[in-house]
Amino acid sequence: MNSIIISILHYVLKYIINNLLGDVSMKFTFTDSATNYIYKKFGSTDTSAYDVIIDYVDGNSPYTDNVNGCHCQVYDKYRILIVSKDDENIKWDKYDKELSTNIGTVHYPSYYEVMFNQDNKFDYSETNFTLYLKSEAGIITEQVQLIIKK
Repeated sequence: MNSIIISILHYVLKYIINNLLGDVSMKFTFTDSATNYIYKKFGSTDTSAYDVIIDYVDGNSPYTDNVNGCHCQVYDKYRILIVSKDDENIKWDKYDKELSTNIGTVHYPSYYEVMFNQDNKFDYSETNFTLYLKSEAGIITEQVQLIIKK
């Protein structure tokens, strides 16, 4: 229960700081182990014909099998989508921001910025066999789903 309250306070404070100080530069990086895992699952290191999206299941996300559950449980809500550029299931007006990363440009909704820190890193856990997201503040989520739609 305390961790939920701390997470909520973190997001509220980040939102307040961002609105008072203006846009705080944010970046996403994929570690070598994360890129190796993603490229292995994707089957190539060339994603130029595809778009990479950082998503959070919010009821308006594509390719969700289960939209039920409490949004306080964030462990299964973060996702990386790799989709073809002409994917009709993607509502591009939702993904209105983009950042350059070490695996190419990633798209994400601007209203998700309060859920991230300045230096966000996607990593792969050899122990848990899953992607996870961390930042200078610690682990954001221990499970990031990878969804590939070719």
